[in-house]
Amino acid sequence: MDHEPHHHLALHNDYVKVFNVEVSPGDSIVLHSHDQDTVAIAIGDQLVTVGVPGKPDVHQKNADAQVRLQRSGYIHSTHVDGDTPYHTVAVELMQPQTDFHNVCAEILAGQPLNCPDTAKKTSTAYSSQPLLESSETRVQLVRVLPHQSMRLAMKPADSPSSLGAPQVIVALDAASISSVSPKGPEKALQPGDFVWMDGGPGHERVYQNRGDKEARFLEIIFPPVP
Repeated sequence: MDHEPHHHLALHNDYVKVFNVEVSPGDSIVLHSHDQDTVAIAIGDQLVTVGVPGKPDVHQKNADAQVRLQRSGYIHSTHVDGDTPYHTVAVELMQPQTDFHNVCAEILAGQPLNCPDTAKKTSTAYSSQPLLESSETRVQLVRVLPHQSMRLAMKPADSPSSLGAPQVIVALDAASISSVSPKGPEKALQPGDFVWMDGGPGHERVYQNRGDKEARFLEIIFPPVP
């Protein structure tokens, strides 16, 4: 993906490479390969034709906020159909992944869900829905209710560590994020913006929805391995 001209590398660390992918109507993402497993997040609805060498082209619609897992070794091109731009945030996972499985949504087509009663979480401020997991990574959709906020990078309930887990969040709707300090700086987020958090002491953030509709974001978490 590093050499495909529409993939713009925005972040690279030990956990992820985050690419911002924007393509005009009628243009194409040229044939390229995925060297690592990649979580692709659609920002807005997309009408595309996907080409894979040796297979017939596939015309498909990716709905806004749709999550796709593109496995290591996947080779494809993508032509943007229709009259709306294509925008995807592609999060390449730098660590080897094992045992990917659906949780509470069918991300892996044809595979069963593994959604225990305790998986989904709700509060007066937000709800979260785990979508996809491996032994090393958790992907979940969070919805913050209008005029509510939630803290991020807190210690996961099932974590053996006393620290929060490293994570990257990708905004799907307009919102803002700030430090837990009332005097901390605040950053406005637009759909497709992302924030990396190390998960150590002092890295908690507050996700704020000041709008009249729910504000969604995707959370990709790297829980400590027991």
